[in-house]
Amino acid sequence: MSHNPPLSPTPQASVYERCLQQAADAARPALAHCIDHAVVALQLAETQSMKLAERDELGLAWRELLIYKDRWCAQYPQDLQTAFTSATAHALAVQPPVAAARRNSLNLDMFSLVDNAQVEKGIASSRLLQQVLPAVGQVLAELDALMSSAQGLTKVNPAFNPVRPEVYAQTLRAMMAAAPVAPAISALWVKHLAEPLGRELKQVYEKLVNLLELAQVRAASYRMVPTPAAAVRSQRAAGGGAHVSPVGVGYVSDEPLPRTPSQYADLSNDETRDALFQDFLFRGGSNTNHKLAPSYYATIEEELIALKAAPESAPAPLQAGQRASSRRQGDAAHDYHGTRSDPRRPTLPAGDTDADRDTTENPSGIIDVLSQLSSQVWGVYGRARERALVRTQLQKDATRVGQVLGMEVVRKLVNQVAQDPRLLVPVREAIVALEPSLLRLAMVDSRFFSEENHPGRRLMERVAQRGFKYNHNASPEFEIFFGSVTGTFNALNALDIADARPFDAALGELQNLWDAQDRQEKTQGSSMRQTMQFAEERQSQADQIAFDMSMRADLDHVPGVVLDFLFGPWALVMAHARLTDTQRQIDPSGYGSLVSDLLWSVKPQVTLKRPAQLIDMIPGLLARLHAGLASLGQDPRETEAFFSTMEKLHRPVLKLRRVRSRRDAEESDAAPLEVALADAPDMSDILPATPEQRKARAAGQPWLAPRELDDAGFEETVPSGPAELGELDELDEELDKGLAILPTADGALQEADPAGDTPSAEQLLQGLREGSWVDLHSKRHWLRAQLIWASTRGTLFMFVSHGGQPHSMTRRSCERLINERLLRPVLTHGVVAQALDHLVKEAAPVDEDAST
Repeated sequence: MSHNPPLSPTPQASVYERCLQQAADAARPALAHCIDHAVVALQLAETQSMKLAERDELGLAWRELLIYKDRWCAQYPQDLQTAFTSATAHALAVQPPVAAARRNSLNLDMFSLVDNAQVEKGIASSRLLQQVLPAVGQVLAELDALMSSAQGLTKVNPAFNPVRPEVYAQTLRAMMAAAPVAPAISALWVKHLAEPLGRELKQVYEKLVNLLELAQVRAASYRMVPTPAAAVRSQRAAGGGAHVSPVGVGYVSDEPLPRTPSQYADLSNDETRDALFQDFLFRGGSNTNHKLAPSYYATIEEELIALKAAPESAPAPLQAGQRASSRRQGDAAHDYHGTRSDPRRPTLPAGDTDADRDTTENPSGIIDVLSQLSSQVWGVYGRARERALVRTQLQKDATRVGQVLGMEVVRKLVNQVAQDPRLLVPVREAIVALEPSLLRLAMVDSRFFSEENHPGRRLMERVAQRGFKYNHNASPEFEIFFGSVTGTFNALNALDIADARPFDAALGELQNLWDAQDRQEKTQGSSMRQTMQFAEERQSQADQIAFDMSMRADLDHVPGVVLDFLFGPWALVMAHARLTDTQRQIDPSGYGSLVSDLLWSVKPQVTLKRPAQLIDMIPGLLARLHAGLASLGQDPRETEAFFSTMEKLHRPVLKLRRVRSRRDAEESDAAPLEVALADAPDMSDILPATPEQRKARAAGQPWLAPRELDDAGFEETVPSGPAELGELDELDEELDKGLAILPTADGALQEADPAGDTPSAEQLLQGLREGSWVDLHSKRHWLRAQLIWASTRGTLFMFVSHGGQPHSMTRRSCERLINERLLRPVLTHGVVAQALDHLVKEAAPVDEDAST
């Protein structure tokens, strides 16, 4: 038997160095393309934004990006070259036993929901990375295998690939972090650079793969156990004198790659299992169709026998490959709640098991996949042992690696959602109870969790999002909601899942039920929203009308109180008439033409010369003024000062009527001033408008009539006395859990760094969007309310609580309530997405080790 001798590592090292150099060189044009794309996207967003502050921020972002473009394009390749060299040196220095030890040590912290300092520091890089990875998934898997081979590794280790996306993302973020700009601007850069960076990296990786393949580098593979048949064929080939090349990973061979043999994946090896899991989670898995080794089935069979033999009240025993994760789950409970608790609670005396208890009364609120749930609510699957039996039996029935890994992701995903403190305890328990159905779904669709619109994932998300409608589980409304969820989930658990259709049907039924329950609230909310939108549009038009009137040439010598009336109430009257006019008249009700008469009538030096004209004008003028104000619904008390001034200004002329006969007044073109002004009222306080009064100014917020104020629920926001001490104490406890909230650049709300600066009321208010939920204290009760409308200028806000009760308030009122902890935004961003984000971070501990 002849063997090809191993080749010198020099050619291999040469092609490896060429890859690093080419990857760095390609960074300059790639970043230039990314910045060009981001600038265009930011400019488009700027033109489409309806909010002034947001437009300013977007404009500043793209202008600053252009300023840094040339400098960054020159610096990025150099920084990458340094990062590649550092990553390579680290990979060579870390020996397998050391790396494994570090991984095992790091895995103890797996699934911790409290980010450590390193993760917090790189949170922006992680977000950038998550948007880049989908674009490079397939080609990156090929590149990982080839780069591992080029480094002389015996199996694929994505973390040792120095040109992996993490390095590009971290290097780019580090470079951007050095720019002296606000965090919001930096966040906008990340958001708009991510998509083009993914496309550019895909092209870079394709070129590197081509370079390595032309150099005849053979891809490394995962550790596989050959089937007996494959082993026999290999022995026969060797015995028959056929050439068997001991081509090792990292060597070059002239022989073509053999066809993929029938292989078993050895999941009993922790290192291999971790590598397969990372590949499956990050890139879809290139070995998902491999079969499972006989040793795997032997281990599962032992666990299944142990489960069946365990007494009913015993906690579910841990499964292979999950013993370490159980410790990590315990760590997560410790990290999240501040106390260490054994997720497998001890066996209780007969008749007093956890399964028979209502876990919603558990003050700790610790829920995970090993929790005992209420059997009265969830039936047989309320017991952790029964759920473990389903899981283990499905693992026994699995025939492919992808099925096992898919079920592992589901279990960890459910565990993450179950520990999300934003959700009420019964909702978290519901997700745990649904695990059997989700596991069955993973058997037929192992990567359903990666599809945002998959019915299985959407069902979990919609139930969680619906749960945000309630802030406690003692209300009748929540009981109705939870009853529908339990019925649906129990029905799913009773089915044999062959595809996603049962989940789609279940979600459809729940959504129809919720839509029917919300129909009346939505109708009321829509009516209230239309009222507020009408008021905002009326105010906008009134501001424009006032500005147009301020440009008139006949404003000289007009008293300031009259201009205040014209620019304020009367501009609103004219705007209201235009918006309600169905005949599209130029001047509905003639309220515009009335302005000229009004301005003429308040100038005594003119009217005293034509008293008859004024006398004839006054009755009609006053009637139309009152009619216009009545159509607006304005309280007469608001215009008392104006009409009092009008009466004083008109009194000298009216007095002439009493002094002279009507005939004398008509024949005289001018009335003697001494007669007109005799016994006239003191008008020293009626001064002509100042230059400032002649400038029309936009209203700070839309004007609302008393009826509109009542309909919008402004009375609900009137302070009703101090909150009960116990209620405020409960709120303080929630705030002390570290769930501080901070808005991001794109308007979403996120958890703020507990060690950082506390966000201001203004920041929190800016983070609210229509559909955002808040906890609002009103009339000595805490209510969960939803923002259904905010004025364009952000000066008025309308919330609606259960039953369609409106709560409207000004910006100042909102900020006061936030400062007094009487209004608190609720984090409602994607529950499943956040759980997956934590899962992705915790599944790659080697990345953190490599970055140190």
